[in-house]
Amino acid sequence: MKKILFSLLILTLLPVVKASAANDGDVVEAYLFDPVGNFTNIRVAPKGAVKVKLNNKGEYEPCFSLVDYKNGWWKIKYCGDATESPEGEKLCKKAIGGYIHYSCVGIGTRNYGGQHVHLYATANHKSKVVYTIKEETIVRPVGVASGGTWVKVKTADGKHEGWIQSEWLCSNPLTNCC
Repeated sequence: MKKILFSLLILTLLPVVKASAANDGDVVEAYLFDPVGNFTNIRVAPKGAVKVKLNNKGEYEPCFSLVDYKNGWWKIKYCGDATESPEGEKLCKKAIGGYIHYSCVGIGTRNYGGQHVHLYATANHKSKVVYTIKEETIVRPVGVASGGTWVKVKTADGKHEGWIQSEWLCSNPLTNCC
């Protein structure tokens, strides 16, 4: 009986452990946000050969755990389809380990109640505020620090760049993160 209860406990906690493991270290959670063309290329290396093409016109909604940002490219640690479509999941499996350009991913801000969210010069509240986001918008990640608690972002128009606490970001393309 103890073995059965222990097994059930482990099975119950497994998704929690898996989810937290995906967030360990300097990981950024984001989603596919590429309004150019019909497909987004995932490459075997930055600027390398195409590994897989993801449809960016809403047939599925890839979400990523991104690591190792360098010269505009993120390595894909994890990819899952938010709609859980078989085709999206199949392509996401192929994308893992590939590289995606920062201009093809986005993260929504969580200032749903009209809060002003600041972008800072460094990953610290005491640093200079370089820009204030006044309404919910999409930003593009270009760096990560402090175990993922701060993310360096560019506004979608590319005019502003700074550090934001990850608690103000939502990596779900289908809903907000309330």
